[in-house]
Amino acid sequence: MAPTDPRAARLLDEVNAALLKHDYAALPALSAALAAELDNPSEKLDPSALYIIRQKADRNAAILSAVQRGIRAAVRRLTEIKSVSNGLVTYDRSGRRLEQQNTPGMAARY
Repeated sequence: MAPTDPRAARLLDEVNAALLKHDYAALPALSAALAAELDNPSEKLDPSALYIIRQKADRNAAILSAVQRGIRAAVRRLTEIKSVSNGLVTYDRSGRRLEQQNTPGMAARY
């Protein structure tokens, strides 16, 4: 973050830092401040300032995309664990799902 960067770019840097620290609680306030700054800039934004803002926004978008993929993977894994704890799932020769009732001690294995 350069002191000469526009305020919106500095706010994007703060969002980036919050994402990297996994401080998701800070995001709503930063998002609101960033939206307000972009709606009504506190300074004149020339093309180079807009370029800086765009680069930092793209960087944050890539991080947010990775966070989203991680959350989806965690939800899938929790669903799998829950499914296994509810009973064994197998398939017959025609591909139909057969659910076995949970046997004692099976859930403890996971």
